[in-house]
Amino acid sequence: MHICHHLQQTKEIGLMNSELIETFVTVANAGNITKSADILFVSQATVSHRIKQLEEKLGVQLILRNKGSKQTNLTTAGKNFLPLAQSWLRLNDEISTFQERPQALELSIGVVDSVNNYLLADFYKELRQDALDWRLTVRTLHTQEIYDHVRQNTIDVGLPLGEQLIAGIQVKKIHTEKLMVVSRRKLKDKNTLFPIDLDTDYQIFIPWGQDYLHWHHRFFPPGEPPKFSVDSAKVALELLDDRFWFLAPYDVCMQIAKTSPCHISKLGLDTPSRNLYMVTNNLTAQIKRKAVVMFKRRLTQYIRRRERSIEAMLNQYEPDAGIRSYKSFIHEFDANG
Repeated sequence: MHICHHLQQTKEIGLMNSELIETFVTVANAGNITKSADILFVSQATVSHRIKQLEEKLGVQLILRNKGSKQTNLTTAGKNFLPLAQSWLRLNDEISTFQERPQALELSIGVVDSVNNYLLADFYKELRQDALDWRLTVRTLHTQEIYDHVRQNTIDVGLPLGEQLIAGIQVKKIHTEKLMVVSRRKLKDKNTLFPIDLDTDYQIFIPWGQDYLHWHHRFFPPGEPPKFSVDSAKVALELLDDRFWFLAPYDVCMQIAKTSPCHISKLGLDTPSRNLYMVTNNLTAQIKRKAVVMFKRRLTQYIRRRERSIEAMLNQYEPDAGIRSYKSFIHEFDANG
């Protein structure tokens, strides 16, 4: 649906009683009239009456009512209307907040765990000292959840690790990095390691994306499951001892090296890149243009500085042998069976 049409619909919705919109969103989320009434502190009859009023104003049926049951389901029109209703409630709240703090830049962002805890840790500190009055709501989400929330206008900016093509959603790659080996002590007395140097019996496995999984299965063929499979570098770090090791992106390694007694080793062949994307809904980017544009600018500047720091960190590692390309290593790997 075209943005102008969305804005016109939102304007028309704004003329309605906010109680009707809030009641519809509550019923849509709860899927139950009784629960919705409890949440809203009103009677079940009031909930039903408000939904009926809203349907009459819109001229469509939003809720399917099952006779003899308080359970509810959304019609197709209800499913299409839900994102608009959620956006209207958010805008209504933001207008109220604006009246209290007209200079504040308010954004809700969704970020994957490892980026939140490592790459962006210092970024949030910088925003705290920024001249602009930032008001951030930060949510830790998985990549698919981020896309779902951006599409539904329930977060303003998403930072996922994968790329998806969705109508009305802007997607831009803003950062890419390879992986290194993290261990408590130097492995094999080498600064540069190859897969053959890594004992899979002591691997702490972290799934860094589909490209990484394909690469990992090529050099570490699936057999017995790893002793530990985790989805957080912080958890992996807790499990680390003199025997165990795990792979992590450059920026995670840089942060670990600052705070933990660990050894970081280069890999002697290219690993797949872990890519970070920035995604926004076209409607949100237009409604909250200033906040979104300034956030993107601040984040991009920060990431470029981080990349220079990562490059300086990598220059500290003198490899025992030159880094070999993925293709050349694959050729030798296959030739040796």
